[in-house]
Amino acid sequence: MAEDTRVICCNLCIVLPLFFIVYYMAASLLSGAFKISDFDGKTPFDFKNCCSIKDNKNLVTLLSMLLTYIITTVIIIIFLRKKVWDYAITLGLVHLVLSCAVMQAFPTNWEWWIAFLSSVLFMAVLGELVIRCFFKENSGNSMSSISPQRNLVT
Repeated sequence: MAEDTRVICCNLCIVLPLFFIVYYMAASLLSGAFKISDFDGKTPFDFKNCCSIKDNKNLVTLLSMLLTYIITTVIIIIFLRKKVWDYAITLGLVHLVLSCAVMQAFPTNWEWWIAFLSSVLFMAVLGELVIRCFFKENSGNSMSSISPQRNLVT
């Protein structure tokens, strides 16, 4: 039990910064692609100016959120291979808390909530489906298949 807790904490120490690095990379690349001149550090946390396709800055905020959750899902599937739903919910909660802290308000934008919850749900459901369907344990030879119980990070 203590070993599992240590592994989960180590994985979270890797996954959380990686999530926000991917988030900032996606936001900065999309800001450049959409020619947004005033990129600030609040873009990954900005729920006030999110999810409207009428403005390029709002579109960048939405697309960077969606891309981040997709890319992070793939990274978690490849390297962690188990408890993807747990990491998805933890990442979502940390993102929500940090968004509230940075913006100094609670999100009331229903479009942001739909994008946020669907991204977390996507990460949890797709991650678990991929793990269960493609990373099956081989009862015979453990070297011939990839086990979902083996973690590549820790």
